[in-house]
Amino acid sequence: MKKPIKNIDGSLKDDILFCTECGEDLSQFGIDSEIDIEKVRERHANCRATGKFKGDKCAMIFIAQDIEDFLPDEDD
Repeated sequence: MKKPIKNIDGSLKDDILFCTECGEDLSQFGIDSEIDIEKVRERHANCRATGKFKGDKCAMIFIAQDIEDFLPDEDD
């Protein structure tokens, strides 16, 4: 009989709240065009400054960083 796996580290249960206030802009983000990470960071800074950012992490930054991780190096 298998023993149940217990989650000892309670921090693994903490959920990250992704900010999706950009709505329609987020729906096709990264699918139709190239992502300019600097523009995304500028947009995020503007959202924070204006109080539009609501969450722990910007969804656009999360997507952009995730895509960057899978892009081949320019040397390849």
